[in-house]
Amino acid sequence: MNELDSQIGEYKVTARLFNYISKLPKDKQYILYKQLIKGNVKTELFKLIIDLTEHEKIGLLERLGEMPDEEERIKTINLDENESFMRENTRKVCQIPVKCKVEDRSFKSYIIDISTVGALIESNDLYAVGQKILMALKLPNHPNALELTGRIVRSGSRGIAVKYQDLKRIHEELIRLYIKNNQ
Repeated sequence: MNELDSQIGEYKVTARLFNYISKLPKDKQYILYKQLIKGNVKTELFKLIIDLTEHEKIGLLERLGEMPDEEERIKTINLDENESFMRENTRKVCQIPVKCKVEDRSFKSYIIDISTVGALIESNDLYAVGQKILMALKLPNHPNALELTGRIVRSGSRGIAVKYQDLKRIHEELIRLYIKNNQ
């Protein structure tokens, strides 16, 4: 075995990993990235910023200055299969701790976006659309935990999108009040 063969053998696993990752869809690459950095995105961003040239840093500052403020109200359009019209729902970017159960798997996470019809829950795992989910969360404006049920309507790199099912009127009002008071 010559020196070149030993060098290739040394990087064989790395090459296979590069090949595998390059074939993954972007959302799965993002999930893998979050798992590799153990969710510490801020530290990894800081490391990337340090390596930027001064010109690139100024360009990044300009782009960040053009981004909308996180506290702005986010509007989404809900296209429900059972409805023939479009309905607009006010959503709130948040970080509410939530305990979830999907089939026989329980986990703790955060709701990162909430509305009166559904929520986006941070997750590195993918789930099948249509699966039932049980959620327990505590809103800052209410002393008791809310126990909600829903169905997963989307699962991707940002997490799992849930549409509530059989939402009690009091829970809907508490969520609406939370959104209104935290704008």
